[in-house]
Amino acid sequence: MVSVELDEPKPAFVLMPHTASIVDRLCFIKSLQTEPIDHDPAVTFIQTGRAVTGRPAFGSWMHYGLGNASENLPAYVVMISGGADQPILSRYYHNGFLPSRYRGVQFQSAGDPVPFLSTPSGIDHENRGRIIAAINRLNSIQHERAGDPEIEARIDSFEMAYRMQTSVPEPMNLSTEPKEMLNMYGPDVTKRGTYAYQCLMARRLAKHDVRFVQKLIRLEPAESHCLRHR
Repeated sequence: MVSVELDEPKPAFVLMPHTASIVDRLCFIKSLQTEPIDHDPAVTFIQTGRAVTGRPAFGSWMHYGLGNASENLPAYVVMISGGADQPILSRYYHNGFLPSRYRGVQFQSAGDPVPFLSTPSGIDHENRGRIIAAINRLNSIQHERAGDPEIEARIDSFEMAYRMQTSVPEPMNLSTEPKEMLNMYGPDVTKRGTYAYQCLMARRLAKHDVRFVQKLIRLEPAESHCLRHR
């Protein structure tokens, strides 16, 4: 950690020297504390408010409480960067006991942002829409019989995935970003999967009414422990 000269000194991580220059604009919450000392229960606590598994992540709660402001994009998007082996488990952004429609949607760092988003070879967009509509009619029949909310969530996910085929490419297209703006994010901003790229994507998704965007980064153990070797 490095010190910053302010009326009330605040810490800044040495891996983020530019953040240190604006640290006086940041809000530091110092009232939170927890008993867990290991990574997994500590992260689970941060994400869900409890150290034990099974509760919804706070992004899921926001989606549940405020709804989705976009018709064509998920309300809760998660992006993961960093090449270390430190695990970031899907239950960190899970819906818990809420219906699965409130689960965070992870955007991938390579290939399609969401798996199977592209239309398969030999099937055009309209035909895929008809296939999804037919599947959802069958799912609706089953939902009327069983009353299972997970079937309804599956219907919603199929319809959202179809709409995302046309809505996702626009926020992912960086050609509309001014060069001055790209330079503010650093030299790696155009490299998919980097922290800089995903910070830019978070802003662009927010502009497209994605209500909750969460950035998670994998760090080497030494880095995640405040670079003790330095």
